[in-house]
Amino acid sequence: MTDHIIQVNELSVVFETLQGRYSALDKVDLAINKSEVVGLVGESGCGKSTLALAIMGLLPRPPAKVLSGCIMFNGTNLLTYTEKEMEKVRGTGISMIFQEPLTSLNPLFTIGDQLSETIRIKMQRQNEHDGRDEKKVRAEVVEWLKRVDLADPESAMERYPHEWSGGMRQRVMIAMALAAKPSLMLADEPTSALDVTTQAQILTLVKSLVREVKASVLFISHDLAVVAQIADRVAVMYAGMVMEEAPVNEIFENPLHPYTQSLMGAFPKETGVRKARLETIPGSVPNLARIPPGCPFHPRCKFVKDQCSTARPGLRETSPGHKVACVMYTQ
Repeated sequence: MTDHIIQVNELSVVFETLQGRYSALDKVDLAINKSEVVGLVGESGCGKSTLALAIMGLLPRPPAKVLSGCIMFNGTNLLTYTEKEMEKVRGTGISMIFQEPLTSLNPLFTIGDQLSETIRIKMQRQNEHDGRDEKKVRAEVVEWLKRVDLADPESAMERYPHEWSGGMRQRVMIAMALAAKPSLMLADEPTSALDVTTQAQILTLVKSLVREVKASVLFISHDLAVVAQIADRVAVMYAGMVMEEAPVNEIFENPLHPYTQSLMGAFPKETGVRKARLETIPGSVPNLARIPPGCPFHPRCKFVKDQCSTARPGLRETSPGHKVACVMYTQ
């Protein structure tokens, strides 16, 4: 019996535009266990957000097109669901926190109205009651605003999104994402627009509430420091592929893929008295309409071999829980 809450297998997604076909995801494999936080890292445009949208059933179709693969959740393939069936999964099964809460919250409704709707739907789906007990709904709204550390929740629920700071809006989004007690929460760079102090507070809050509701999390970020604080396991993406996957301590202490090693070299850290010199990754991220044959990282790799331009290895387990997609580990 598997402990996976969700399992993505061989998922390939393209965007078909007037300018050509762009490969967003290339045979992605990723599983998340129950009550586990998986960090998904990589440069902008590598496919992190596309994967989250695919799981939520929110890919824009067209131009997005799923070429192959499956997304198994509670024993069924989400890619076979109709939009009506996906609506029942979103919120109570899978929830999502977006990068910019101001564009995710409705500016015409108060915070209380929007959080109340989430709680009503949860109550109806869980048959707690018909969702019309406004006293009970309001009490739960106030309770969740307290849980995300918002002062004076009774007053706060009457305010509109534009009256709040970015950190306060993100706290509301966290409350909305977790109030329905989902099995899986997708967090798409939820702290990237916040200052360092607020970012630390939000991370602490997420960790605390996730443990409380026993949700699994896919935490998407380009910031290694953030991922190091919150994740149990890390997957590294590049040009639509998962290049390496390992427990968080292992990937920081023993990165195997040249791309992961380059990311770690560009990560600020202290060594003794002097600060270590930051490395740079030569070249640039490939155009997704013209991804190089073989390993997509080979034009930028300092360990490149002849077969790298033709062979595209899949993830291979090199030690328990540590997988890497590189020809150096296929012999």
